[in-house]
Amino acid sequence: MTLLAISINHRTAGLDLLARTSMDHDASRELAHSLVGAAHVSEALVLSTCNRTEVYLDTNKFHAGLEAVAQPLAARAGVDRAALPDLCRVYYDEAAVTHCFGLVAGLDSLVVGENQILGQVREALSSAQEEATSGPALNQLFQTALRVGKRVQSETSIGAAGRSVLTAALTQLEGEFEPVGSSVLVVGAGAMAGVAARSLAAKGAHVDCANRTLAKAERLATEVGGVAVPMEQLAQAVAGHDVVVTCTGASGSLVSAETLGDGPAPRVIIDLALPPDVSDDVVDRGVRLVNLASLREAGDRTDEVDVEAARRLVGSEVTAFLARQRAQAVTPTVVALRRMATGVVDSEMSRLERRVGGFDECVAKEVHNALNRVAEKLIHSPTVRVREFAGDDSPVDYAAALRALFALEGQNVALSDPDDCPPEARRAVSESPEGIPGSLAVRPADLQEEATA
Repeated sequence: MTLLAISINHRTAGLDLLARTSMDHDASRELAHSLVGAAHVSEALVLSTCNRTEVYLDTNKFHAGLEAVAQPLAARAGVDRAALPDLCRVYYDEAAVTHCFGLVAGLDSLVVGENQILGQVREALSSAQEEATSGPALNQLFQTALRVGKRVQSETSIGAAGRSVLTAALTQLEGEFEPVGSSVLVVGAGAMAGVAARSLAAKGAHVDCANRTLAKAERLATEVGGVAVPMEQLAQAVAGHDVVVTCTGASGSLVSAETLGDGPAPRVIIDLALPPDVSDDVVDRGVRLVNLASLREAGDRTDEVDVEAARRLVGSEVTAFLARQRAQAVTPTVVALRRMATGVVDSEMSRLERRVGGFDECVAKEVHNALNRVAEKLIHSPTVRVREFAGDDSPVDYAAALRALFALEGQNVALSDPDDCPPEARRAVSESPEGIPGSLAVRPADLQEEATA
């Protein structure tokens, strides 16, 4: 498995760029299929949320995989290919594993520890599996990452806090808005809308729901004891509620100063969508607007002690995963060694039969079994030890040593091409940008010279 991850996220790009690179299900599926059809790429998964667009590949050529992703991302972003390096980060191999686990654990979120990323990743993985663009490498990576994310949510304080973008917005509104007794309109019926509606209803608000598909609005409204509102009546509904929460991500503004007109207006609007659902000019009508931009500006207030505990958990899981991967990586070499031993036994058996003439069938079987046992005992310790050694974080390539010692180079052993990766992406460092040991994030700008060499 040779992993490559390219990330455009809230740390590397502005909200405008994130909005341009954001993809719906169909666009994500189309990109994944095009990548799997590219040379040197065997698997692809696209993750697109309001705070990131990321592409994960299993590839045997670093630069070929990077270029396959860079071109379509630059096109979506509306920038020249040469400008893309300043807008994203690239993670390769071990660093890609570290980034993925930290991401799913909520450590790379706008609101650290938020658990909605688990559902978003689960949905992206399910889509990739249904479309057959993911395979053993990415399935194993993301299934393990989801398990790690659940551990962080259940075993650390940042998970126990039930944090989300909505809770961050409500924190920003402390003293200005009290859910109990307030009338709230939630616009949208996706995962974020469901979280918002259920959370505010649980806090004592009366919640109504609006969506382009009335049946979806009705289902969510029934769940929270509210009323479903057709989108044709959105303007009137917005004016008739104390608070409006929007999370549709539709192109174009749903709510603006013009929409509000001169009539009543809500006291508070929480816009959790990307692209934004609400125009900034609503503040001219005296509306308190909280959106992703204001949340980003306010920053995250998570206790660093809680974050560090989550990072340690993720770091231990990364170490264990990489050890398993290294142990699995020697399997082709072990298989080749066993194949060679079987071939030697069969060859010697044929030679013996030619030299001594015909064998009694029972004798021939016993001799053949004896030779197989000898061969098995001779290779047993080397194959067991090479798996053990490979699981250690050692610079020694024990599988390569085994191939050299037993002349297995011609045995069709499956190998990746680590030499294709530039030194920057291979070099181990003590701490990643996310603070998780054993990872390296590489900006494409750092790799351009290597790529054009």
